[in-house]
Amino acid sequence: MKQFKTVFKFELKGMLQSKSMIITTIVMCVIALIITTVPSFMVWFGNDESGKTSDEKNLEIVEGFVLVYENEELEETLSPILGETAYSNQKDLKNAVSNKEVESGFVVHDYNKYTYISYDRTVDSIEQMIFESILTSTNEQRLFAQEGIDSTKVYKIIDQPIEHENITLGRDAGSGTVIAFAVLFVMYMLILLYGNNVAASVAREKDSRTMELLITSTKPKTLILGKVAAAGLMGIFQVSAFLLVAFVGFMLNKVNYPKFILDMIQGSMTMDTLVVYILFSVLGYILYLFIYASLGSLVSKVEDVGKAVAPITLLFVFAYFAASIAMQMPDNTIIKVTSFIPFVSLFTMPIRYMLTSVSLVSILASSAIMVLTVLLFAASSIYIYRFGSLNYGNKIKLKEIIKSFKR
Repeated sequence: MKQFKTVFKFELKGMLQSKSMIITTIVMCVIALIITTVPSFMVWFGNDESGKTSDEKNLEIVEGFVLVYENEELEETLSPILGETAYSNQKDLKNAVSNKEVESGFVVHDYNKYTYISYDRTVDSIEQMIFESILTSTNEQRLFAQEGIDSTKVYKIIDQPIEHENITLGRDAGSGTVIAFAVLFVMYMLILLYGNNVAASVAREKDSRTMELLITSTKPKTLILGKVAAAGLMGIFQVSAFLLVAFVGFMLNKVNYPKFILDMIQGSMTMDTLVVYILFSVLGYILYLFIYASLGSLVSKVEDVGKAVAPITLLFVFAYFAASIAMQMPDNTIIKVTSFIPFVSLFTMPIRYMLTSVSLVSILASSAIMVLTVLLFAASSIYIYRFGSLNYGNKIKLKEIIKSFKR
């Protein structure tokens, strides 16, 4: 136990004093603070338009339409609503857009037909949508007038509101998707970062021959457990710092958050959901750290770590994609199966539990499988670490380890 504490303190101290680790933690906290302050930024910088109604804002856009009417009848009827003509024909409008004299324009061919001309079309542009909505409404009123129909009565019938009430007895998937994605992304980056760090640390000790000195004074079991425990605690510390800053930022800016976001957070992050997330995330995190540490001991040079951990990294990426699918289809049969596979269940089971109804038996069974797998891979990783720690030269193959294990 004394040796374990020594290794643990040494590894943890090295991580805490690492400049890259300190900078990463600070950057993560700053990002958390910025994200949670976004609603306040929107309020602060949106004050100049806060007093305007939506109709007034749309009116500003309407007044900016660049128009070409194909005939005088269209211009006479629509110009009071859409605006005056800016160019005599479509060719002149195209030239103006090409020369960047105007950003875009509309050629009105008929009451229900137009051509939209723009130089660059951005994804956030709503100009065309607004124009088409106004043109459609104008054409409808024109047709109603021709048929002698009172458009006011028609719109009154069409715009009748539908009253409804939602009663959700199980889970509301819509409220938890954003939070599920945020947790998924944080865990993905955490495991990749610390997994590679542990593997590189083990390989660096072999490369510098430090491993020979460590093995003579400390058991291999103590070394790998100390490394994994230090890396695991450091990762938990970073995530805790991130969550603490995010919580503080949320509380400071809570008054500026839209109601639907507050309802989403309060409705999805219940205490039982939080427990399930912590349980599977911590167990899955430890599982991957043990695997990365054992793979790092199979190589003799730091440069070979990337190749050694490539298979488990690919498996981890597959788990990430499975989790992404789970956020869209939590009740899919394949996703249900993956929630019992330890390498994937650290993501899929908490996501399923947040987004849909999962029985307590399934949670207990999956967590039991996860615990047994962690213990199994911890023991296997200790053996692989002991086997590979003093083997130098070429990378040790998996079949050699299996033969040694049989003997």
